[in-house]
Amino acid sequence: MAAKSPFLSRLLRRLEVNRDTDAQVDIYVNKDTRPLPPSRRPYGPWHFVGLWMVTGSFNVGGWTTGSSLISLGLNVWQAMLAIIIAHTFVGFVCVAGGHPGAKWHIGFPIWMKQNWGIWGYLFPMAIRVFLSFVWTATNTWYGSQCLKVLLTCIWPSFLNLDGDLANGAMKVYDMVAFVLYFLLCLPLAWFSPENYKKPFMFASVTVATTVFVLLIWSTVRADGGGALLRDTSSVSGIEPATGSALGWAFVSAITANIGSIATHMWSQSDYTRYARKPGDQVLAQIIMVPLGTIIVACIGIICTSCAATLYPQEEGLLWNPYDFLDAVRRNEDTRGARAAVAFASIAFMLSQFGMVVASNLVVAGIDLAALLPRYFTIRRGGYFTIVFAFVLQPWSLLNSATSFLTVVGSFNIFLGPLMGIMFADYFLLRKTTMKLTHMYGSTPASIYWYTGGWNWRAAVAWVFGTWYLVPGLAQRAMASGEVWAGWTRLYQLAWFLGCLVSGLAYLGLDWVAPMPGKRKVDDEDYFGTFEERDEILGVDVDVAAKEGALREKGEVTIAEKGVGA
Repeated sequence: MAAKSPFLSRLLRRLEVNRDTDAQVDIYVNKDTRPLPPSRRPYGPWHFVGLWMVTGSFNVGGWTTGSSLISLGLNVWQAMLAIIIAHTFVGFVCVAGGHPGAKWHIGFPIWMKQNWGIWGYLFPMAIRVFLSFVWTATNTWYGSQCLKVLLTCIWPSFLNLDGDLANGAMKVYDMVAFVLYFLLCLPLAWFSPENYKKPFMFASVTVATTVFVLLIWSTVRADGGGALLRDTSSVSGIEPATGSALGWAFVSAITANIGSIATHMWSQSDYTRYARKPGDQVLAQIIMVPLGTIIVACIGIICTSCAATLYPQEEGLLWNPYDFLDAVRRNEDTRGARAAVAFASIAFMLSQFGMVVASNLVVAGIDLAALLPRYFTIRRGGYFTIVFAFVLQPWSLLNSATSFLTVVGSFNIFLGPLMGIMFADYFLLRKTTMKLTHMYGSTPASIYWYTGGWNWRAAVAWVFGTWYLVPGLAQRAMASGEVWAGWTRLYQLAWFLGCLVSGLAYLGLDWVAPMPGKRKVDDEDYFGTFEERDEILGVDVDVAAKEGALREKGEVTIAEKGVGA
């Protein structure tokens, strides 16, 4: 192999991140990949409320939740019931998914090493990084559309930039708004996640107030809930589902709601690792996850319904909040209406900052820092990811390649099995224990080495839970109007079936070939995770003998004391 040139060697050295040398583990560790000390964990219960209001519900995606359900043939009330059931369930899953982060203060990538292996974790991380890139691009586009409405309110002549770009997928004004919104995101990505507390609270209060004001204005102006609530099928143009088709449409609506937020549920530890105490995430997520989405989705449906009554000349239903606001600006056409729409656009822009920066760039940064800790921190990973907002061209994905987004939005068929494996491993087999030092090992001495660094049980269990769902995904992408015998029905239960089958398969494989050291923990708080220290203890990767002696005497390890605090 040719040696690296002196220039390239110097460049790579200059790009290296400062290594945390006080934690003597096998792999390269920086400040963002190690378990977080108490000084970097500022989030209490109310901060998680703000986090979930912005990244989980009070945003463009939360507002449009009802649109996909109406398209299944459900009426408004059936869609609302499906949203309530799905997101109540999601709240409990989010608490479970966030438990390792809140208890052990590690990010999602490090947790994946426990159930997939020191090298096997690269497989789920490849999926996670890909989804981060896609959703960063799409949410940046959504934010830019809100900015476009704001600029149009201030300068109506902005719409004169109406030349076609990207083969007609967008106009010049769309590109200008996209570039400007991209630039606005850049300084926000500079700050560390522990500094987002106040911005979360400010954005959540602003957008929540805006959403309720829009609801009141719409219902008063339309003299009720609007045409969609009275006669869903005639307004939406979609044939109402009946009989068994209605039952399956309702099941599909619940699964679709869970699938739409599956990526967020899957990587909860990236947020909960900043919790002051393990319990700080619980109440906020059990209450705010379902409540926030239920409120926003229902308001989105009602406002869309009112818009159908107020502006029947508009083409199609105005599901996106920026389309709704732009219709108000055009049709009301008063100075007061433009000012109100401008302020509402700013509120949704703020919520989209939360989606782009906190929900996507931070998570992608954590993922990339774990994959390449020598060169990436959360900040560097975030900047690297947002560049792909241009590479992926969301204007084309959203306007012309609907089959692509259908496939990406259907990734719950892959995420359900992954979550079943991680829950079975962490809660049932390990009883929420971890050996932190061995998570940062890179040799067979780590109990998470398994077979060549891969846990074959996880790989086999994932295949078990996934293979029979793929034909339904193919039908969804290629022939969405058809029903393929049992494959379509299996797909409509995708997340639940995948999670259950893979979880049971994983438990069965461990029963046949038990994993070693499933409930081992460190005998010392080596990383200063539970007690703030000036100096971190040196780490011996193999301390099993010492730990066993402590347990035989009935003593509790330091790590366990810290976790229970």
